[in-house]
Amino acid sequence: MLNNKPVDSERIELLRGGSVISSLAGAFGGAIRETRLTALLGYLIALDSSPFLDAFGFTGKVGNIKLEHRHGNDRSDILIQTTHGLGVIEAKIGAYDPYEQSKKYPARWTVLLTQFQPSGSQRKMRTARYLRWQDLTDLLVRLSRSRNPEISFISSDLLKYLEAHRMINQRRSVEVYAREINEPITLDLFLKARMYGCYYEANSQLSEALYFAPHFGQSIARMYGGVRAGISYVARIEQIEVADTWQDFFSAVKRVRGKTWWNTYKEVIEPLHTVPNWDWSGERKSSFLFLAKPRLVFNPPVNKERLQKGKGWLSKRVFSFDELFQGWGC
Repeated sequence: MLNNKPVDSERIELLRGGSVISSLAGAFGGAIRETRLTALLGYLIALDSSPFLDAFGFTGKVGNIKLEHRHGNDRSDILIQTTHGLGVIEAKIGAYDPYEQSKKYPARWTVLLTQFQPSGSQRKMRTARYLRWQDLTDLLVRLSRSRNPEISFISSDLLKYLEAHRMINQRRSVEVYAREINEPITLDLFLKARMYGCYYEANSQLSEALYFAPHFGQSIARMYGGVRAGISYVARIEQIEVADTWQDFFSAVKRVRGKTWWNTYKEVIEPLHTVPNWDWSGERKSSFLFLAKPRLVFNPPVNKERLQKGKGWLSKRVFSFDELFQGWGC
């Protein structure tokens, strides 16, 4: 069940108001703000303007970029001056049409970056170009792989911020996190106490997963008549806690489920304290999944050979439901 490979680096979770922060922009507040979006976008354009000029239809060489530039009593979000003229980017986070507002700003080019769905005639306008935030996804992904660390970081952070607030589609949703269960203690922990534990991994996608699916090994299937080898059960992940000592784990269980719950499932949980090779000394952290009721989804189970090459330990840990159903034969 446990991977004894030492962890080379550790990423400490940052929380704001109880929620995990996944981006630098998100650290400044939970709600999405247009000013944060335009600041990140403007900064990124200043770092590498060429691909954005192509995307916006601007020409010439950039001279300067201004954020929240005043035009009398109004302010444009991003103003880009090139050798061929001025370009304005008016950015909105909702399905709002900023066209009338943008007409207040004298410019050769106008880009309306919004979730608003323009009509056919509006798309054909020469005075303004409508773009959705989703239209910038491929460009941001490409820049996130830049050899320039500053460009790479800002692009990645802007992508995370947009994904976290559903402004763009997630590139790949982590639906199901899967791990091996091949001995009685963790089997009972999952089926009876609705929990699972494994060593903490800094680069794991566990924190992004919505569901947990254990893969029962052949040895545990031979020991229990009602258990069959493969992936058969799926449980929704309600919460994830990290602990490095038994007392820390005990406190986490009480915090999430309560003292009465601990006493009810004490006989199922306490054997975890004696699992061989599990480090409770405080030298190594473990992740514990608190789960909803396990549901029997795949009958017969999905065999690991349908999900990976070979019959060894489950080498892949994240799946979409589509991948699982495909492996099941549907």
